[in-house]
Amino acid sequence: MTRKLKTIAVEFLHHLPYSSVGVGAGLGILLGLEKMHWLGAPLIQFHVTHPLHLFLSALVTSAMFWKYENGVWKGVVIALLGTIPVCTLSDIVFPFAGARLFSTPLSFHLCLIEEPWLVLMATFCGIGAGFLLVRWMRHVTELAHMFHVLVSSLASLLYLRTFDVMLWESSLLSVFVITVAAVWIPCCLSDIVFPLAFTNETRPHEPHFH
Repeated sequence: MTRKLKTIAVEFLHHLPYSSVGVGAGLGILLGLEKMHWLGAPLIQFHVTHPLHLFLSALVTSAMFWKYENGVWKGVVIALLGTIPVCTLSDIVFPFAGARLFSTPLSFHLCLIEEPWLVLMATFCGIGAGFLLVRWMRHVTELAHMFHVLVSSLASLLYLRTFDVMLWESSLLSVFVITVAAVWIPCCLSDIVFPLAFTNETRPHEPHFH
């Protein structure tokens, strides 16, 4: 196994506990809000957490790339490709497919098609933030990843809460397992595997943009 593959494997396994804790925290937050009747309209809240997830994912993906390699336009392209498809998998496709395994009826809502302006605006803002913050915050990727996991958890949970009330009300354990998979795999692909796979270096450096 090459040094880069070892780095990716270690980073991937290292973030499983963070994903599990993030999902647990997100589930606790939503259950608390629901119990106090403060949850409101889950669809509106999904349309807040999903773009926020896109923003954080773009920030972390671009910052992770620029920690290891210079190149503005290459970083922008990688952030776009590593953010929009992966966040769609995490917030929509994984929860939808997971719920289908339990044969519960739910709708398929794809924001990229129905609200493309929201998806693109959040993603480009995240790329810009990653470009700026990686030069000033040595641990920006670690800090943003923690928020990324929590927001991703909330977005995935709210998708299930909005479009699959039956599963939400019948089996919170199933909801937890589905959401951990929906958060851990796509988020690590976006934040770690995808940007590192396209870098030419195997150790961080101080970024200098040209």
